[in-house]
Amino acid sequence: MRKLSAIRLTFLSLIFALCASSYQQAQDQPNSSAAAQSSSANSPQSSSSQSSSSKPQPGTVQSGEPATGLESATVLKVTTRLVVLEVVATDAHGHAVLDLVPKDFTVLEEGKEQKVSAFGFQHPVPTDPKFKLPALPPHVFTNIPQFPPASSLNVIVLDALNTTLPNQAYVRDKMLHYLQTMPANQPMAVYTLGQKLRMVQDFTTDPSILKDAVNKVGLRSSPVLDNPGGGPEAKIFPPGYLETQQGITPDMIQAVQDFEAERTSFQTDLRVHYTLDALLAIAHSLAGYQCRKNLIWVTEAFPLSITPRSNISSPNMTFAGTRSYENEITKTAQVLTDSQIAIYPVDARGLMGSDYFNAANDGTDKFGRSLSTGPRMQNALSDASMQLVEAHSAMDSLAEETGGKAYYNRNDIDGAIRDSLNDGSTYYTLGYYPENKDWNGKFRKLKVKVDREGIRLRYRPGYYAADPKENANQASKLRELELNDALNLDHPNSTGLFFRADVWASSEKTSSQVIFNYGIDPHAVVFERGNDGLEHASVDCLVQAYSEKGKLVNSASNTVQSSLKPETYKNVLQSAFPCKNQIELPAGSYLLRLAVRDNRSGLIGTTTGKIALPFAPPQLIRRQ
Repeated sequence: MRKLSAIRLTFLSLIFALCASSYQQAQDQPNSSAAAQSSSANSPQSSSSQSSSSKPQPGTVQSGEPATGLESATVLKVTTRLVVLEVVATDAHGHAVLDLVPKDFTVLEEGKEQKVSAFGFQHPVPTDPKFKLPALPPHVFTNIPQFPPASSLNVIVLDALNTTLPNQAYVRDKMLHYLQTMPANQPMAVYTLGQKLRMVQDFTTDPSILKDAVNKVGLRSSPVLDNPGGGPEAKIFPPGYLETQQGITPDMIQAVQDFEAERTSFQTDLRVHYTLDALLAIAHSLAGYQCRKNLIWVTEAFPLSITPRSNISSPNMTFAGTRSYENEITKTAQVLTDSQIAIYPVDARGLMGSDYFNAANDGTDKFGRSLSTGPRMQNALSDASMQLVEAHSAMDSLAEETGGKAYYNRNDIDGAIRDSLNDGSTYYTLGYYPENKDWNGKFRKLKVKVDREGIRLRYRPGYYAADPKENANQASKLRELELNDALNLDHPNSTGLFFRADVWASSEKTSSQVIFNYGIDPHAVVFERGNDGLEHASVDCLVQAYSEKGKLVNSASNTVQSSLKPETYKNVLQSAFPCKNQIELPAGSYLLRLAVRDNRSGLIGTTTGKIALPFAPPQLIRRQ
């Protein structure tokens, strides 16, 4: 335990305000673990960021003072099973309603009224000019957020995977236009989506930094779009070819059509897979931040389902490519809402008309057949309309499932981004402990009512009552797959578990043995009291070292199986949960991927850093 004191001191130096979070954990809640019951009393505070005002009591309206605790937002969900709802309230004109009080709200779960134990009102407030982030010492890495507190966080995803090049350019221009008048107190991060998700800029409130980041975003041709360059769709056959060539039978034409339908289905599968994986990566990245996260996803969207088209497949035959993505979208939406993320899809195409009336249209379909023959014109118009409806349906579905709002059929994309941020930055927080304690994994429908006429509410429609500890029963292959995804260098940092890692050299003479000491937020770790009276936990810590060219050089992992006496357990809650790795690395520069995982809840934390060996200057090398 002697090393624990050193870890505690360094860990406490990183604690600072995270996000405006005014809800207060109710006292003596049933089914709370020992860790949760102790967390409120033992949670360390930063003297530089602690508010002088008293903590708000449940049932009071707060204006959004910065939270002062280190704890990840996952703490309440894993250890106390608090259900948190962000409720956006607007009047008939779409303006935010600012004067609701706790007694105005009623929360129903499966039709049964629930007791609201926590209440808060969040809205943008000016950043304290005296607020300063603690500086990280050399060779120290963390996934604890490094930006000032705010009522909400905003993530812009510029989707190149599902968007043509002309619309990508249009979106970038509109994004730069928005940044000219961006509010100064709304932290924003920028991501791009191609075949992989890439963070262009981490959270900042500085418009100049965001402008530089957006300016550096190049246009990317999507590998899963038939016509990534925009304009009329590419033709499979020259105009009139199928109608003039001898020996081409209707069965041959049907075979070509069916093959094209299968190819389109496969391509769409890839688009949906890449897109949903990116959304899940963002959810894991933002899971630990204690506030609402608004994800503004600027895209041409993707279909909610694949259905047979009258101009592709015969109505008398079964279309093998028919399928729906509603289940996948629903599951993804649930992970997003668990991370307090609301989706605001924005259609990058602006106001849409039919391609049939485009001046570049040569009057033939993709098979080179004249659209003026038979029902093809009607089929073409119907097909285009159906695709647009499906795209907008997918946007609406994600928005409704997460408590956001979809924007389409408008050319002011910069205005849509502004409206999204304004909508998601003012909201009410309601928290309750479900009366139904049967954590059977089933979906529970939620309904929020307000005792006032003319007010519209938006919030997530429900949640899955999954036992947070069920991860221990998951198949080992699935758990390893989740961890491998999180360790990927292209994956955003995960914040399910906050931690910091100090990198040490074994001696001043050699840097070949490198030591990694981790300090993990103990309040998000699931402890279970055994029959022996000890508090048991199981935590992994891992490190992977890559060369500057991205080649894996070495890695190490360690599992800590702790059995803590009550006094030791209390000390850990006041400091940090320790873990340690040691790997051998020759002199050189390395990119590090660090990770921690709670084996009971499955929560993961990751971060990335760079080191050069031997450490320089020599006085910065720490002895073991």
